[in-house]
Amino acid sequence: MIVKGYNSIKEALKTRRLNKVYYNPKSGNKILSLVKECKKKGVPVYPKNISGIEGEISPIEYFEFDRILERALKNQSPIVILDRLKDPSNLGSIVRTSEFFGCAGVVISKRRCVSVTETVIKVSTGAIFHIPIAREENLVNCIKKLKNSGIHVIGVEVGGRDIGEIDLTPPVAFVFGEEDRGLSNPIKKHCDEIAGIKGFGKVGSLNVSTAVAIVLFESSKNRKPYNNKQEKGQKR
Repeated sequence: MIVKGYNSIKEALKTRRLNKVYYNPKSGNKILSLVKECKKKGVPVYPKNISGIEGEISPIEYFEFDRILERALKNQSPIVILDRLKDPSNLGSIVRTSEFFGCAGVVISKRRCVSVTETVIKVSTGAIFHIPIAREENLVNCIKKLKNSGIHVIGVEVGGRDIGEIDLTPPVAFVFGEEDRGLSNPIKKHCDEIAGIKGFGKVGSLNVSTAVAIVLFESSKNRKPYNNKQEKGQKR
């Protein structure tokens, strides 16, 4: 898999995922400095007529859902669940936002949902390397397991109860639906409640990645800070 851009390469280097790096020798000092750092850490680097810098990494490994559940309970951090998301740019942006707010992980469905691609990695600016991603066959079963573990599951879509009126005390998981059609009926049925974001303009809805950012910001007001560094030796 190819990753492109300074930030993606820098974050991949931190997690020892880089196999090779290619760079334009005419690049600026910022990129050339990163190339030197790659060399110091033993990553083979090669000059190439490209724009900036890019690298080869091993395919992204998905985590076990139970590992994300464990992290959520241990750290009292939210889980983001994505139902039938199609746009890789949206997924990349959501991953970046979820990592920024210290989420326990992101869960995506195996069917009718985008997987982790080069675009996702690029848009996440390397955040994908620092947060667990699970890819599950049945999201309803995941939601049932969360509820049985004492985690409040909140679906988010247009028309739901104002997010500002809902108790977001951890542990909590948020479910977001398809860009155009929202949550599927089976998912909506199993959520504890459905939240919405109150707006005042003429536009009736938000991009899903923007909605995730707003919801996680609201949720962060109910959390205590903790060290969310990725544990060593965690199972995937």
